[in-house]
Amino acid sequence: MLINSNIMTIKKYQRVKIVVTVILAVIFSQAVVYNNYLIPLVAMIIASLVLIYLRRQVKEVIADERDYAIAGKAALWSIQIYSWVATISMIVLYALRDLNPAYEPVAMTLAFSTCGLMLLYAVIFRYHNNFKFSDKKTLYMILVIALLFAAAIVTMRVFSGEDDWICVNGKWEQHGHPDFPAPQAECK
Repeated sequence: MLINSNIMTIKKYQRVKIVVTVILAVIFSQAVVYNNYLIPLVAMIIASLVLIYLRRQVKEVIADERDYAIAGKAALWSIQIYSWVATISMIVLYALRDLNPAYEPVAMTLAFSTCGLMLLYAVIFRYHNNFKFSDKKTLYMILVIALLFAAAIVTMRVFSGEDDWICVNGKWEQHGHPDFPAPQAECK
């Protein structure tokens, strides 16, 4: 009896996921060392697309209804806990911004990330609630994620502070009119 070596089994798929994870970890660590953050983003997108393609090749049952129900409950609890912790942290950090100006951008990042997470959850929930499962579902999800990613980039660009300190020739120089003193860290 011949076994087709091209058939993707659950075991092969899980091994491929582990290999992809290790490769991504190496790429991310090297990117941090070399201060290049575009390469890991591209690698993550490519790895996700490869894993989606390979997942579709698996003909065995990977998860059943019980697994999906538990995953849904776990995701809901995770989102709720993160939202509460991030919101409380944001309020505390924003209240302490007079002690350290660096707390304000952290607080704003927490606020925007929490809002973004809640909006993304609402869109995905509405999508799954209204649409039947089909082959076009993945296409719609990729489109929604791309639109949200584009909106996040536009939002960061529009709402980013132009008043900041920048490092020029080893010295901190004002860019615009920052409301806080120059950083104490060494300018390299």
